[in-house]
Formats: sequence, C-alpha cells, structure tokens
Amino acid sequence: MISTVRSHHDYLQFVTQTLHQHYGDSIHFLQDYFAETILWTTSMDLSLTAFLMKDRYSAKTQGRKPHDPANLLRSILLMTKLHMSVDQWVYAMRITPVYSILSGFPSGKTPGVGTFYDFFRQLWLTDSPHLTKRIKRNLRKPRKKGKKNQKQEPKNPKITEKLVARALRSHKIHYTSKAHDQLQRLFQTLFVFPSAAKGLLGDTESFSVIGDGTPVVTGGRAYGKFLCDCRKKGNWKCSCDRQFSDLDADYGWDSYREKYYYGRTLYMFSSADSPYNLPVYPRLLKASRHDSVSWICGYQELRHWYPNWKIGEAILDSAHDALPIYTMLEHDDVSAIIDLNLRRSGKLVSGDMKIGTDGVPVCSIGRKMINWGMNRKTHRNKWRCPAKVGKWECPHPCSTSEYGRTFYTSTKDNPRLFPRIRRDSEEWRQRYALRTGVERCIKRQKIDYKLEASKGRSSRHWTIRVYLIAMCQHADAWLGEAKKEQLPSIDQWFDTHRAA
Repeated sequence: MISTVRSHHDYLQFVTQTLHQHYGDSIHFLQDYFAETILWTTSMDLSLTAFLMKDRYSAKTQGRKPHDPANLLRSILLMTKLHMSVDQWVYAMRITPVYSILSGFPSGKTPGVGTFYDFFRQLWLTDSPHLTKRIKRNLRKPRKKGKKNQKQEPKNPKITEKLVARALRSHKIHYTSKAHDQLQRLFQTLFVFPSAAKGLLGDTESFSVIGDGTPVVTGGRAYGKFLCDCRKKGNWKCSCDRQFSDLDADYGWDSYREKYYYGRTLYMFSSADSPYNLPVYPRLLKASRHDSVSWICGYQELRHWYPNWKIGEAILDSAHDALPIYTMLEHDDVSAIIDLNLRRSGKLVSGDMKIGTDGVPVCSIGRKMINWGMNRKTHRNKWRCPAKVGKWECPHPCSTSEYGRTFYTSTKDNPRLFPRIRRDSEEWRQRYALRTGVERCIKRQKIDYKLEASKGRSSRHWTIRVYLIAMCQHADAWLGEAKKEQLPSIDQWFDTHRAA
C-alpha cells in the first residue's frame, strides 16, 4: 500500500529546505553546476503518479512501505536526462546528494538497484518482459533488398485494405489492453496534457499529427544461440531451431543505410504544429512491419488515448501512400497530406483525362489545366482549358464551346489523387514541409538521448526507455519556454519557494 504522498508544493518545499540545509552558504556551487538541472527537475509536477499507479500496488498494510512512485519516476527521468545506467545512477545519488534531493529522497535514504528494477516491473502490465512466448525459432535474414530511400513493400499486399475495412466496420474504436498502457497513462497525464495546456502542441481542436517509423537496433544476437550439435558434425549451415535472448526482435530493412538490421521499429506520432517537435504517442513494433500497417494500427490507438482531440490533418511520407489510408482518413474527416509513391502510381487517369503527379489534370496536348476555384464544403475543384484562360489558340481543341473544356475533380471520387489540399498549391508545400518535425523528434530520441546506446534484450526495457525519453523531451520544452524569459538564479528560485 502506498503511504501518504505529497503535493508538488510540498515537494518543492522539501527540495528548497533540504538543499539549503545540506549546502548552506555554498549556493554559488549549485548555481555554477546544477542550476538548469534543478529548474528542469522541479518543473515536472508528478504528484498524480501514485494515483495513476494505485492498481499496481497491494492494498495490504503489512510489510515495508514502498517508496513514493513520484520520487522513483522523477529519479529515473533525471537518470535518463544525464545518460546514466541504473547502477551508475544509484552510485551517483549516494556521492552527489543534490541528485537524491531533487529526486525527492532524503539524503542517505536513496533506493538501491533492485528497487528501480521492481519499479520498472510496475510500469509494465504483463509478467513477462517479452510480448511473445516463443523461445526457439529459426529466423533467417531476407534476401530481397530495396533501393536507396525506398522501403520494402508489405509482405501481404492486401493488408492495408483488410485492416482499414476492419476498422471502418464499426463506429466504435475497439482497443485491447496492452503492456505499455501504464506508461502511456503516465505520459499523457503528466506531460502531454500539460504541454497542450501550455500551447506547445498546437490546436487540439484541429490537431495536426505526423507519423513515421525508424529502425532501432536491439542488443540481442540475430543468429541466436545454437541448441544442436550440427557444427560438431561439420554442418555450419543447419536449419535447426535456435534460442534467442530477445524474443520480439526480427529483421527489418533500413532504407537509409541500405541494409537489414535486427531489432524493432519505433513508430512515432508527434505534433506538426509543435515548435519543439513533441511526441504524443510512441510505439515499438516489429522491425518487419511496414510503416503503412504501423500507421493504421497506431492511428486507432491514438484516437483511443485522445478521444477529446479532433484530428484535423495527417502529414505522412510516401510509404503511407495507400488508398485505404486515404479512405480511413476521409471517413474520419481528416485532411490527408501524403506524398505520392510513384512506384505504385502507374498511369494516373480520371475518366478520359490524364492526371499529373501533383494532381493537376493534363489536357490532350499535354498542357496543365487551370484551376478555377474550389467548393470547400464538397472539396470539389473546377479546372478550365489553358488555351481559353490564356487566350491563345489551341492546335487541337477538345471542345467547341467558347468557354472551353471544363473538368471537375472531387476528393470524394478519389481521395488519393485529389486530396483536400491540392498538391500543386503553396499551402500543400508549406504543410508537407512540417513532416520533418517527426524526424527531428526521432533524432532527439536516437541521437540526443542515445536511445540505441542501451543493449537491452526485452520489449519492456525498450518501451520504458522510449517513454522516459519522450517525457524528457516535454520537460526540455518546458525549460526552453522558461528560457525565453530570463531564468531565475538559484538565489531567486530559493526565495520564490520559501515565500510560497
């Protein structure tokens, strides 16, 4: 049973009093070395952690009382910020009292390594750290390779159509409980919603979401552990089952580096209108899963977790260029800003009219027709003959009318070729340029916070690590907002919280 927890105000009082008692007149030492760390850590109000995790603790009063979950969460976030392992962090708290005080622990009463690993198990809603129960398997690297910056096609070409048909079959979102639900609940309540309240995620009444996947290399061995004695008999290429330490990892294609990797795919949903490229829903999936499949599944989960947000537009790259995705987004009244995948396009035609890759009809002599207005209610565009508009003589007129040939395109008829925002417009170019925000969000995970520096072996390890980094990204944004104004000195910070 969780003992009585303190409010954020009480936590701040504890920090100010304990730091002052411990360091006394050496405040300049904190100003020189720990000023931003103190401001970063104390900006996070984690007082609701115990309430959100009450189901993960026993109701019995016997035995030793557990640590306040808010202190443990705050401590591992600070550990993630400083790029330390659990062993290094426990040692650092014992030799650097400011870290234990900022975490919320009295000096000399810091938890041990086992306490943190127990807390990780509380954050994961299944008994096993893996999502699959397979212990032995025969996994081979695929032979077919793609080209530079070209992701491989899904193994099942009809998978997106089937998934979307299943999603649209019911008006309700069917969501089954997942192992990462506790982490997502903490993430959205303690970080995403406060960031939205600060205006750092754009307009949640018309939310612009970006999605993209990236390879995450695992610490497990791709070839596994041999369980047979075939090598002793001279057979070095046997097909016997092997034992793998990372049961959920498999092979995926890294289109940027043009090679196969062994691990997972991190599929990130982030805000397009966030000045800090903040994440709202990270998902770790199989490395072999195509981005279009990851989007369909993750998009439904995103709507489940944020039911009060109205998604206004989805900005995606050409890997998501599949008609079922457009159909699903149009069904939900979401504007699709997706780049065309020319490998799938073939001949772009609508009726007897050719369509350019930018969605503009092309007349019989190969000239682009002129847009003559749009009905924004029905998303229907009118196009006119370029000769009649430009007042020049066409060598092969396709209409005897003085007004010239007209052609209409409608999003309802073909949402892929004729999206709500025309691909030839400046508005399209400006909105699609925001897609790089998710790449910067992923860069923060993989480069700034060194996601792959860890050599974990389980889905629990990697999922917790991804969520901790995502929480740190929001805390970094809050500090960035504070830096727009002059940050208070440590003396001023002490005086403010003493007065409170």
